[in-house]
Amino acid sequence: MGEIALLVLEGPWWTPAHKPKRPSVLPFQEGLEKYKGNFNIYYSNFYEKQSFKRALEDDLAHAREDRLFLYIAAHGGSRMVGALEAEGGKTLTSGMRLTTLLRDVRRVARNANIEGVLLGSCTLGANRADLLATLKTSPLAWIFGYACEIDWIPSTLIDLSLLEHAMALKKEDLRSRTKIIGAFSSALSRFSGEFPICKEENRSVPLKYAISLLGKPRRPHAVPGDLTRALLGTLGWDAA
Repeated sequence: MGEIALLVLEGPWWTPAHKPKRPSVLPFQEGLEKYKGNFNIYYSNFYEKQSFKRALEDDLAHAREDRLFLYIAAHGGSRMVGALEAEGGKTLTSGMRLTTLLRDVRRVARNANIEGVLLGSCTLGANRADLLATLKTSPLAWIFGYACEIDWIPSTLIDLSLLEHAMALKKEDLRSRTKIIGAFSSALSRFSGEFPICKEENRSVPLKYAISLLGKPRRPHAVPGDLTRALLGTLGWDAA
């Protein structure tokens, strides 16, 4: 068994009537697992706060690896996670509040070596104060998210690259703000900062304005900070 594990918690994206084959991020991550061969995947579904808590606890109960990474992939909107609507706008699942999700993540992170959290959801990355508060009260080294309504396939491919590079960091690298930023810069350099990943109110938002990286190096007296601007600068995406 490897020393690294990726915990994938996924909410439903579409109803069977809308997309009968029920697309999932799991095959993408399984492809990376087979290609790299140096980490294991634990996968669960969730629908609301109780099933999220159970899925997170179950995955952690089975994981025996020393280094854990958490990938939460679900619909996001404002400060809600996992809500699902049928055609016609009828709400099927109400999802859960972002603050509830982060509270559960903080609770388990204090007892499990979760190094970072990738939020593969629309808009959740815009709630930077909530994400910084989570870093402040947990041993997490980083949280990444998107600040607008993202397209599914492009964001899933970006998530794949981000996780590949984040999992390649060494334990001692997490002490360095520069090395954390460097890993995310390398992952994102495969893409164009000008790519219109978000579409909101008839306008497109390029990737460089759609990302949020928050971090807290694992060293004494480190404080959490918003690393987004430094990340954009490293990528050369910071021009107005």
